[in-house]
Amino acid sequence: MTNRRDQTVDDTGDVIEQTLAVQRSAIDRLDDDLTIEEIISAARVIDDAGGQVVFSGVGKSGDVAKKITATFNSIGVSSNFLHPVEALHGDLGVVSEEDVIVLISNSGNTDEMVELLQVISAFDPTTVAITSDSNSKLGTKTDYHIDTRVDEEGSLVDLVPMASATATMVVGDCIANALMQLQNFEEEDFGYLHPGGTIGKRLLLDVSDVMYEVIPRTEPDDTLAQAAMKMSKGGKGIAVVQNDDGYVLGILTDGDIRRLIESGVDFHDKVARDVMIKDPITISPDEPAIRALNIIEDNDITQLVVTQNDDSFQGVVHFHDIIQEGLST
Repeated sequence: MTNRRDQTVDDTGDVIEQTLAVQRSAIDRLDDDLTIEEIISAARVIDDAGGQVVFSGVGKSGDVAKKITATFNSIGVSSNFLHPVEALHGDLGVVSEEDVIVLISNSGNTDEMVELLQVISAFDPTTVAITSDSNSKLGTKTDYHIDTRVDEEGSLVDLVPMASATATMVVGDCIANALMQLQNFEEEDFGYLHPGGTIGKRLLLDVSDVMYEVIPRTEPDDTLAQAAMKMSKGGKGIAVVQNDDGYVLGILTDGDIRRLIESGVDFHDKVARDVMIKDPITISPDEPAIRALNIIEDNDITQLVVTQNDDSFQGVVHFHDIIQEGLST
């Protein structure tokens, strides 16, 4: 007797494999010289535009358009989503002749999108269509067209948009990457557009933003007892041994102090220069805080001495202070 549950699992696995195969094929078909040239042309016209980018679509195409809009805004390309129905009832005020209007429709013949194209022609914007049919109404009547080349959705019910949505989102990502290349968009630019989140902090937070400067100076001839008292006052588990000009000569950590206690060293006889760690790992105050965290974790330590290029003491950055900012490796 056939196990119905096992048979269902096998059939479902086949469906999933077929779905993945269709999706892969849809993306592979975009890797075509003509399609790539269409994407480059769209990216260049957007880069040259004096206005914003307005995306529009109905149903699932509208959802994809919203996703691409969000991606563009995240890289500093001012974009808006315009619902075609709402546009015909008062929202056309967002459109100007300086804008690029991107119309998304798998068939390229969706009534609302075709009507929107007719209406916005009065504003004379640059128009781009993303469809799977270059001979469609949108494909033939817009200034630029990108052919997603989708001929099957990969759905058990072929009316459900699947591969077409995937291909269109990939086209949107390709345009976004092309724009970043054309505009020399870098990590710092992304950080400035995301200052409130972890991503922004990873990119923008410097060591100077998290370092602690009030660390009492430990003299080379201070006894270990004096160094331990200064370490306690500093509150960061470290004593920084400096000369009279403030240049770092070495360090003592709370771990060093514990080990010295266990070894029976006389804390009123030994001085800092005798037991300090010479040439400690340091970092510049203008280095990214995430780099300090990486160095701390790679070297299994808890704090770094912050110095200028001339080894003059600036402060201490502690593992816990970086973590409290929400950063992690």
